This record gives sequence, C-alpha cells and structure tokens, in this order.
Amino acid sequence: MPVPEENENELIAQILAYLDETHLKESEHIKHELAWLETLEKVMLHHPEIEGGWKKNKSFDMLNKILMSTTLHIPPRVMNLRNYLVTKLHVFSTLFAIVKDISAFSVPLRASMLTITSFFTMEKVCSSCLRDNFISKEVKNRLADELVFLWDNGPNIKKAFFFGYLEQLWVARDKTSPTYGTMDGNSEIIRLSMEMPKEWDDFLKEQGDDKETINALLEFVFGLSYEDIVRERERLSRAKMQSVNEIELKKVFGAIEFAYTSIKNADPGRFYDFFIERYEKTLFRRSIFIEEASEAPKRTIEEIYLEYLASKV
Repeated sequence: MPVPEENENELIAQILAYLDETHLKESEHIKHELAWLETLEKVMLHHPEIEGGWKKNKSFDMLNKILMSTTLHIPPRVMNLRNYLVTKLHVFSTLFAIVKDISAFSVPLRASMLTITSFFTMEKVCSSCLRDNFISKEVKNRLADELVFLWDNGPNIKKAFFFGYLEQLWVARDKTSPTYGTMDGNSEIIRLSMEMPKEWDDFLKEQGDDKETINALLEFVFGLSYEDIVRERERLSRAKMQSVNEIELKKVFGAIEFAYTSIKNADPGRFYDFFIERYEKTLFRRSIFIEEASEAPKRTIEEIYLEYLASKV
C-alpha cells in the first residue's frame, strides 16, 4: 500500500540509522543526496503555482503547451517538480538496492517509489484525455483541475482526487501477476477487482460489454497486447490445450517476441514504461485500420477509467 507522507520521513530515518551501523559509506552518500533533494524541493516550491493562470484563463491551449512544448517553454515549477521527483526516485532506488532483503524497509520504500512513478503516469493519462476530441469540455475541466493540482502540490500528490483511484489500480496490478489459464482474463480481473474500491465495480458494471474497455483491461491484466492475446488464444486452440501458465506458455510457444516488455521487475518505473507501451500502441491503432484488429483498444484502461471517474463528479 502507498506510504502516508507523515510516515515516509520516519521510514527514511530508520533506514539511515540502520545504514549508519552497517553501511556507513553508503549512509553518508545517501544523506548528501537527501540534502540535495530538500534543496530541489525548496526551489520547486519557490516558483509561482500554475493554478492562478489556469483559473484565470481556463485555457486548454496553455495546458497543452506545457504538456507538449519543448523544455524552454515549460514553467519552472513543473520542470523543477519533475526533476525533484526523478531525483527522489533515484535516491529511493539506491536505498532499495541496499535494503531489499529487509522487508520492513523494502516494502514501504518500494510503495513510495511506485507513487512517484504513478505521478508521471497520471500526468500522461491526464494529458492524453485533454487532447481527446471525444471527451466533453466539462470532463476536461475536471481533469485539468486535477493536473494543475498535481503540478502545484508537488510532494503531496496523493492528495489529488483522481490520482488516488489510478494509483490504486496500479498498486492492485502490481500485486496480481497474470496466471493466463484459459486466456479469458476472468481470474486476473477478479483478483484485481478484489483490491479495488466500489467505484471500480460501478465502472465495470456500467461499461458492461464495451469491447474497448474489456480488451484494454485484458491488455492491462495480462501484460500482453490485444494482438498477442488473440495470437496466443489461437495457438492454445491449435495445441488443444485447455489452459496454460507462464512457464508452459514460453515452453509450448517458444521464444515469442511480445509487444510489451515484462513488468516483473524490482523497478516500479516499469509501470510507467508499461503504460507508455500500451499508450503508443493505441496511437498506432488509431492511425491505421486493420479489419482483423478492429476490436483492438484505441485507448488504455487508465484513460477510459479516468474519463468515467471525472464524468461522475
């Protein structure tokens, strides 16, 4: 589970106390990096908030310019926030590598790393929705408010309203690796949903038989592209196999090059990469039309879920 902000400093203090006794050289290095991190936070907070300009103009052009422009046109607060969070992720990654075998340290530390990763994913999901011509202006206004809140509140990103729901989704996926089975995804979706709030159940019920939602969710739970899922189902049928696990999948079907990289990695940053891989695949599908892949999702499950949440507020 995500680590509350008030507990994070205590966690770091406990880890440093341990390092002082066991890894003194590494401890001194980490303390130096943490001091620099504190400086970066002060620099970031020094710059004007984005909210004032957004509330005054309500200009999506302004937000899109921030999201899509070159480095020279990004407001200092946003640029410094990103630098701060990337630096924090690297510092925590260094700590994690040292204490990975001590679960009392590594588990909450990894949760904090996943939260940082989630910020960048959330930023990307929001920006994609803001550029979607099929999403209403009312919903876009709510998502824009969320994005501006994220930028302005920096380290307190977990206080953002929609962010919590998306982070829950990524944390739930982190805890539920696919079993594959019959390749219908039912087991994976059930286990994922058990970790999710009521809003997720309402979302699934309302989306019903929507093919895009179902197939985007299957990509998410399996870690495979829609095209790969279809291919593996066909191979399963040809091999006359009722179900398959990960080991059998690789053994029976050989060295298959899947569209997405495995997310089984100690680095929570892989979740951001996993989103980007799926997002770029949806962009490619929008740009072409292949009859055989007409039911392939044109949006990620995060985009679909976020639009749903914003439409219900």
